Parts: sequence; C-alpha cells; structure tokens
Amino acid sequence: MALLLILHAATLAWQWDAFARWGWGPNTAREPERLGNQIRPEALKIETPAAAAERMAAETAAAALKATNP
Repeated sequence: MALLLILHAATLAWQWDAFARWGWGPNTAREPERLGNQIRPEALKIETPAAAAERMAAETAAAALKATNP
C-alpha cells in the first residue's frame, strides 16, 4: 500500500515538472504554428445531430420550393 502511495506521489510530482531540471518530465511540446495555419476557424460551427437534421430538412424544403417556383 505504501509503495502505491509513493508511486502516485512520484507520478504527480512528474506531472508538475518537479523532475524537469534533471530532464525527466512530461512531454510539454506545443505546436503554435498550427494556430497560425488555421483558415477561418470562426467559420467552424458545431451542432447536435438533431440540429443538423433540422437544418438539412429546412434546406431541402427550401430547395424543393425554389425548384417548383421558377
């Protein structure tokens, strides 16, 4: 039981970069260039499946209405 507690404490210390000065630490590499490569991230819209189905039904109805009324 004590060994498990010690291992948990060591893992927590490792995650908090307590061993970073000796070269032991979590992988903290980041990729900031990916943010710069994004094209119009504000255009991304996340919707639920129900909302997507409702939107697609409305678009289909509008297209059918437009096709019947030239």
